[in-house]
Amino acid sequence: MKNVLEVNNLKAGYGRISVLQGISLAVKDGSIAVLLGANGAGKTTTLRAISGLLKSEGEILLDEQDINGKSADSIARMGVAHAAEGRGTFTDLTVEENLRVGAFRRKDKAEISLDLEKMYGLFPRLRERRAQKAGSLSGGEQQMLAVGRALMLRPRVMLLDEPSLGLAPVIINTLFETFSHVNRELGVSMLIVEQNANLALQIAHDAYVLESGSITLSGPAKEIASLDGIRAAYLGD
Repeated sequence: MKNVLEVNNLKAGYGRISVLQGISLAVKDGSIAVLLGANGAGKTTTLRAISGLLKSEGEILLDEQDINGKSADSIARMGVAHAAEGRGTFTDLTVEENLRVGAFRRKDKAEISLDLEKMYGLFPRLRERRAQKAGSLSGGEQQMLAVGRALMLRPRVMLLDEPSLGLAPVIINTLFETFSHVNRELGVSMLIVEQNANLALQIAHDAYVLESGSITLSGPAKEIASLDGIRAAYLGD
């Protein structure tokens, strides 16, 4: 299976502070990869570098084309959707307006309307709230909206940064079931940064462990989840 996204020797940081020490990882076409690590390990920095929000050194290959150095807008147009930590919804816009913002780079208006209906099928709560201002939604509803807006881009790969942060367990379970459905049925590849490692490893195909800016462990998600050190550090065992 070929890689839709491949990162080789990626280095990035903030000013004089180096965060990523030359990491390499890959997301196979049609798969889910999860990036685990403690706070401050560099997980968010990795996603920001991939999506062009942060300058970096090294290769970032999307369908074998190096996108490093391109603008964030160009990278989004090429099919990388970044659902950042904190949801980032446009609070003064309605749910439907937020979803349409996700497709503003697209020109296929008829297809956009069809995809809008798909989002309402994936997230029935958003259909109920379609005319409601995003700022009045619950945290779980805002996360659904952020994911739906990213999907409206029709991405090749989605970058999801801490999607479960601050949500109730029942909402988290529903959200991850949706991720798995989107991956299986729509073929969207995903790279997920997630503190709820147990749930993330259940739906992922591959996993990477990031410690102090370096990848220290990688492999099939089931194998990573079975390791005693990982269970003790991330799974609460």
